[in-house]
Order: sequence, then structure tokens, then C-alpha cells
Amino acid sequence: MDYRIGVVGAGTHGTRYLRHALNDVPGLTATALQRRTVPKGEELARELDLRFHSQAAALIDDDQVDGVIVTTPPGSHHELARQVMAAGKPLLLEKPMTGTLAEAEDLAAHPASGTMMVAQTLRWNPVIRKVKELWPRLGRVHHVRAAQRLEPTKLAWQRNPAETVTGSVLLTGVHIFDTVRYLTGQEFREVDSRQQNILNPEAEDIFLARARLDDGCWVSMEVSKYTQSRACWLEAVGEEGQLFADYLHQGIILRQGTHQEECDVSARVPTLPLVLTDWLAVIKGDRECPVSAEDGLATMRIVDACYRSAAEERSISLA
Repeated sequence: MDYRIGVVGAGTHGTRYLRHALNDVPGLTATALQRRTVPKGEELARELDLRFHSQAAALIDDDQVDGVIVTTPPGSHHELARQVMAAGKPLLLEKPMTGTLAEAEDLAAHPASGTMMVAQTLRWNPVIRKVKELWPRLGRVHHVRAAQRLEPTKLAWQRNPAETVTGSVLLTGVHIFDTVRYLTGQEFREVDSRQQNILNPEAEDIFLARARLDDGCWVSMEVSKYTQSRACWLEAVGEEGQLFADYLHQGIILRQGTHQEECDVSARVPTLPLVLTDWLAVIKGDRECPVSAEDGLATMRIVDACYRSAAEERSISLA
């Protein structure tokens, strides 16, 4: 029998999860969805032949739902995650883990936090995975640079002060923070960050940060969400070589001495089926959780440090 999932927050991203669960992951299926916009939710449920719930609690308690995916705005993650864990069901929680560090600390300390996986989907990006494979060839890495440059948000809740917890640091920066931890195997020691509102009056749409890792490696980070263009890239400079990776489109360039190696790896591969496949394996006990509650908490510590750094205009220690 297929493992049955339900999605809380079946908007654009939640619908992607539903379609992949129905069509692309052997052993997994979807049975229910929740969406606060009732007409749209009912229409989607009819299209996909799923059960519809207007309230998250009803979906979580649905006996036709074995596991729950939460894809709502981050300000609601804490309460919804606690409800899912209280129901004794495995949880796939979209990034960021929560809206605040205190909420993340509470979830990580919950007795059922081991049933949670955080969907830091960039870890499943084929370019990033190839970079992870190549990383040892760089020798000791002393500098990492990463940037995500995106169009201004079109999501109404990100411009609604009643729903928007914060902006680019929390909503997009978490991708960079987690990826740096994933690639280097190091934790952040200190962060110095600055942010600004350019086109979004409610939340920062640019942030720049400089950080140090436990091994002394410098990290330079940027998110710009005000340009009518896209770019996502990462550079690493080590004692034995350096690399450049485009993880939006494709391609990795590795340079060692006078030798240049190009890896034509495409980033244009849906990551959600890979995420769902690994989540199912975790639920079955076939593998360890790739992004645990502790990973989510570590990322939220960096988020909190970035905001404190900008507010106090100084470097913040995470030690």
C-alpha cells in the first residue's frame, strides 16, 4: 500500500508536492490537501481527486493521511509543526524551519522532533551535489562566495505586514546558509550582515553578509530580490584549486594549476521528487534524515545573527 500524504498550504509550491507525490515517487501518493482559499482548494481537490480540508487541523487528524507536508508561510510553521508532531505523524516542513529562532529552538527540543525533516531543497540540486563530490579536490578552502539574485516577489503574503515575518535573509538566505554548512561540514562562527528595503516596503529585498566558519574559512553572501533577472552561483577557493558553479542553469568549472575541468551538470531538474523519495526512505527507516530539526535550528541561528548584526551594526558571534 502506498504511503499517503497530505499537504497543508496547497498553493503554488504545495501543489507541486501534490503532483509529484501522485505521479513521480514510487510507494508514495497524496490523499488530501488544505488551502485557506476554499474555492481554489476545492477546485484543486476535484482536479486531483483528493480530499479537501479548509482547516489544517482537520487534515492533520485525517485518518487517510499518514504523513504531512507543511508549505505555508514561515510564520505559521511553529504551530503547525507542533500539531503534526502531537498527532504522531511524520512531518516534511518547508524551509525556513520557523519564523523565529525561539520557535526553532522549541521545535528542536520537542520529543517528536526526530520525526521532522526540513525541506532545504537546494541540497538535492544536481549542481550542488556535484560540487559536494568535487569539494575534496579543492584542498583546504579559505573563501566561499554565494549569491541568489531574483525578481521582486509576486506573493501577496510577502508584502503583507500581518503575515511577513521578515524578508530575504529568512526566505532566501536560508538556502545559502544551509548549502555552505552542507558543502563545508562546518558551522558558522560569526556573521556581519546588512540589509535594505529597495522595492519591497515591508521586508528587506537585499542583504549582504560576511561570515567566518569554525575552521576560519571566510564566506561572502548576497541575496538580491529587486532585479528583473535571475542568477544563482557559488564560488570556492581552496589551496589546491577553485571552482565556480551555476546552480540555476548548469555548469561547474574546476581549476587546478593550469588545468580546467568543466562539468556540464544541469540544475534544471525538479528537486521535489528527490526530496520526497528521501523523506519516504527516512519514514521507512531506510536512511538517516538528511536535513534534521537540528540542521534547521542551526540555519535559524544564522538567520537570527544576521538580523541582530544589521540592527546593532556589528559582527555577531555564534560561538
